[in-house]
Amino acid sequence: MNADVKLTGYDKRSEFLSVALPVPPNVIGEARRIAGVPETDPDILGVYPLTAQQAAAIASKAALLLDPAAYDYCLEAIARDDRPQAHIA
Repeated sequence: MNADVKLTGYDKRSEFLSVALPVPPNVIGEARRIAGVPETDPDILGVYPLTAQQAAAIASKAALLLDPAAYDYCLEAIARDDRPQAHIA
């Protein structure tokens, strides 16, 4: 899988993706369980909306800080951009 599992935060007003917090590899299994990711989605190809309690539980395990007043959270895999960064300049 050429992606990283993230706890993503969508702005409650604009609904734009605003935060993508990395879930450490040793926490992904527990995050999958908390989010209810089915075994039929081994690479977390779906986007799994989280309740505030689910997001807090994953954040606690992963030592991440959340702002539940500003964002709605999901668990999802986001593709890595492995291209050389020279194209940005």
